[in-house]
Amino acid sequence: MNPVTRSRAAEVVNRIKRHATPAFKEQMQKRFGIQTEYAVGTPVTTLRLLLKGLPRPDQPLADALWETHVHEARIMASMLADPEQMTREKLDAWAQELNSWDICDLCAGNLFARVKNPLKLAERWIKREDEFVRRAGFAVLAALSVPRSKTTDEELVKMLPLIKNHACDARPMVYKAVNWALRNIGKKNPRLTPKAVACAQEILDLYEDNKSARWVATNALWELNLPKTKAMVAKRK
Repeated sequence: MNPVTRSRAAEVVNRIKRHATPAFKEQMQKRFGIQTEYAVGTPVTTLRLLLKGLPRPDQPLADALWETHVHEARIMASMLADPEQMTREKLDAWAQELNSWDICDLCAGNLFARVKNPLKLAERWIKREDEFVRRAGFAVLAALSVPRSKTTDEELVKMLPLIKNHACDARPMVYKAVNWALRNIGKKNPRLTPKAVACAQEILDLYEDNKSARWVATNALWELNLPKTKAMVAKRK
């Protein structure tokens, strides 16, 4: 790697560390369940402020920050990376190194959902057994299901069988992301709401004795049936 780029990355990491506090690092783990082995204790809001002085995208700097293994530096890497320069090999390598739900979800929203053919990426990762790779797949799907996304109804409906098939995954990092994706699909617009509700009901029928699956389905049904949710979705006609 270019020594200049490596030096820039070291400077960014130093700036991150200057805004870190032991108290926030402790809070990250105890309150939010974030893996802090490589964290220094700097809030994401601060990282976004530090980002303002940096040109974007900057793939070399993103790569250098990722290689530091510093928790917050990797979050910034997801904000600086160029989706067009993220090859399949690099995407898989980054996904394989995910070790905390917050980095996983931020990478999904900031970067993975913006690469070429993100739904295919999500499908491929969902079919993997690795806990955080699978979570990343569902996090990408959730990001592609928000109201402002250009993902079509037909594309999202085709992803519902994957939600149904993996709702029984007993790992919290996975089944919570499955639920997230299902709820987002149901809230995207009024046409998709009944599709998501039907999927949740199918999960209940299919996995009658599976606690993870039942939580995924009942929680989704509860939110999608809330009056305020129905009113919010109805406005998107």
